[in-house]
Parts: sequence; C-alpha cells; structure tokens
Amino acid sequence: MTSRTSTTRRWRRRAAAAVGAFALAGAAVCTTASTASAAPSPAHEARTAPCSSGYVCIYKGDIWDGSPNHPMVYSFYRYGTYNVANLIGDYTVVNCQTGGAGVKGFTGSNGTGSVAWNLDVNNCSTGLWTSLTSTNSVQVYA
Repeated sequence: MTSRTSTTRRWRRRAAAAVGAFALAGAAVCTTASTASAAPSPAHEARTAPCSSGYVCIYKGDIWDGSPNHPMVYSFYRYGTYNVANLIGDYTVVNCQTGGAGVKGFTGSNGTGSVAWNLDVNNCSTGLWTSLTSTNSVQVYA
C-alpha cells in the first residue's frame, strides 16, 4: 500500500487540477462494476463520470492525471458493507456523502480484517488516490 505521506502529497497536488474535472457531461452514475464484451471504439471511450452528491465512487486510476477516461467501477449510496472484487492497483476513492458520513476499506470480506483506508471527510473535490489491492470490502457509514 502507498504510504500515507506520499498519498497525501499526491492528493494535494491533484487538488489544484480538480477545477472542472467533474464538468464532464453525458455520463451516468453506475451502481456496480461494469463489464463489457467488446472494447469501446475511440468515439465511445469510457469517460470519467461525475460522482453525485450523497455517493461514494471508486474510479480506476488517478482521475486528476488529465485523462478523461477513468471508468467508475463502483458507486455506493446506502450505508452498509459491500464486498468488492478485482481492485488491483491504483484507484481514486471519492466521498461525496453529506452530513459527515464516511467510507472505510477493509482487507477482509464483509468488513472483516484490518482497515486498509478510511475517508471520514467529504473529499468530493479532491479524492483519495491509493492502491486498493488489499481492499476486499467497503463500509459506508454515518
């Protein structure tokens, strides 16, 4: 897992690039991981969909790197614990919940194991870019 210090530095560097990042139009909010049987054509590439208010969204890669093509792989709206699969490598976790709600990643399924990461603040304009390889479940909490 990426060290907290280097993750924080990358997080702050990307905060400056956040202006306008969620202004992309024409993208729908997903509720689960999407699987496609064929690769998208260049005219229909997956674009980074905005994370709506009240949601927690997980994107493949670093959504602040200037590329508009980071698919949303998970989107959570309700409090609860969710098992996740195939989160290997770097992802961006965006917590757009309101009222101080947070989200944690656990190393085990069904919220077991140790806490791999914890976002207890709304970071909708910045996101957390980190490796989620050890994450097997996510808990959305108040």
